[in-house]
Amino acid sequence: MAFEEAGSCYIAVAGVNYGNMIKLELRRSKNEMTCEGTITLSWPGAEMFNATTMPVQKLIDGAQGVVMLDGQLAGTIIIDSRTSHGTPDSYRLDLKFRGKSSSIVDGVPDHKTGQENKQKPGQLAKKLMEGYECQLEDKSNEGRQIERFIIQEGESVERSIRRACREFGLTASENEQGNVVLTKRGEESTGGGAPLILGRNFYQWSVKKDVSPRHSKVKAKGNGIPTDKKYGKDCEEVMGEASDSFVKFKKEMHMLIDTDHDKETLGKRAKTEARRRQADALNVKLTMSTWSDEGGQLWKVGNMHMVMIPVDAVSDMLMIKEVRFVLEHDKRYAEVTLCPKEGFGDSGGSGGDSGGSKGGGGGAFSPSVG
Repeated sequence: MAFEEAGSCYIAVAGVNYGNMIKLELRRSKNEMTCEGTITLSWPGAEMFNATTMPVQKLIDGAQGVVMLDGQLAGTIIIDSRTSHGTPDSYRLDLKFRGKSSSIVDGVPDHKTGQENKQKPGQLAKKLMEGYECQLEDKSNEGRQIERFIIQEGESVERSIRRACREFGLTASENEQGNVVLTKRGEESTGGGAPLILGRNFYQWSVKKDVSPRHSKVKAKGNGIPTDKKYGKDCEEVMGEASDSFVKFKKEMHMLIDTDHDKETLGKRAKTEARRRQADALNVKLTMSTWSDEGGQLWKVGNMHMVMIPVDAVSDMLMIKEVRFVLEHDKRYAEVTLCPKEGFGDSGGSGGDSGGSKGGGGGAFSPSVG
């Protein structure tokens, strides 16, 4: 599969489109709150010897804009830095950018008391983001409340949101509009795409199988916050655990969770951690010749695809967890990294063993509550 030429690609800032770039990279990951990337522009160096103003004056640090690939919105960005390089032969600008949600990655909550009581995760996240330009899109439908949440001094808004949502099996990530989307694990997939088959859809790939992140047993220990309805044994030294039967040797992980919990929620917390580590055991990276899938849509984090690589014993429905769009002077391509959906899957329930990915060596874990 030959690489295609540049295609449609430009960055728009302050109503002006800039498309004559010699290099572009944009990366979006499920594990990170904001996208990031670089843009490179170039001119003959001699043109700048007598210049009295800098070129592309709107592309400065702090400027906001959008990145458009194949006519579709790929990111709403803020330019972090502008670095120039000059020689007699060339003048080059390197622009580094991140998504609009980068402000809550760098910034801290502006909260008067540092404590919130009886708030749903979505309500709390919205409170933590007050004053910031990016908005919250709460699609979690989570009705449970956090009895008490303490905002740690100096902790970023992003870390506070993740800490508040993690115990409820919720994930927070940035969309192409630069807003934070809150979803329940297992309900965040944006749909299924066409199968990706070696020799038909891609020719370059990498498969990593790794048992080291996995543990034979994960125990989550904690305490609840006493209330009139929940006190005594129901709040003191409660524990949940999940076991991974694929790990045949003893390798336990114990976690102390310092938030409001009971036996049920600690069981879910242990299960979430076990599933996340199970998914980390398999990573499939594919190099695609275009930025868009067979349906003409940009490769999208969260989409599900059946991946078939017989030589590496991979025949699984996997989730895209990271996409890197790359433009170079003579080609464009996308690196698509996929993992088992369990890494971002449902954290609820405490049923029997759940089968693991065949490509990851199989394996299952069973949650239990103590």
